[in-house]
Amino acid sequence: MIRYVCAAAAVLSLCACETTSSRPYTPSTSNIMAFQSVLKDDGTKVQLSTFSAGAEVNESMTCRALGALEVAPGKTPVQFVESAMRDELFAAGVYDQSNGNVIRGEVTQLEFNSFGTGSWNIALKLSSDSLPEGYSVTTKYKFKTSYSALKACQNVIDAFTPAVQELIGSAVANPEFKMLAGDAE
Repeated sequence: MIRYVCAAAAVLSLCACETTSSRPYTPSTSNIMAFQSVLKDDGTKVQLSTFSAGAEVNESMTCRALGALEVAPGKTPVQFVESAMRDELFAAGVYDQSNGNVIRGEVTQLEFNSFGTGSWNIALKLSSDSLPEGYSVTTKYKFKTSYSALKACQNVIDAFTPAVQELIGSAVANPEFKMLAGDAE
């Protein structure tokens, strides 16, 4: 009898915590075109510093009772946002790792809801030497969720990339982005 209880406990402990994982970031064509439109014609290049997490941001997220929510393979959510922006700037031909105005980023909000209408709420503050006060952008990206915890949490993960794409799109669409990038025009 004890063997059955131990076996059942072992099975339950294996099932109790699952990690849901994301897929690698896919750059947004519309964001790439927006970066090109704002910067490429006049030859402006930018760099990115390492992005930071605001004091209120919890990067060790869990989803329902499933356990860890891994939004980016091998990266924290803040590293994912930074890397996504770098990928889009690079694809637009306006990123230079050794030359250009350095843009700093701080993720100031990073929350999700996996019940009812799912959503990601992400806020990013960008600044640079040419715009030290910087500006902030936010996104509330909505997605469908599920009654099932496993499916709902996978939907949270699947919605992270488009939420980050929307956030970056808001950053480049901001009229202050050109000044942030060091373009005085």
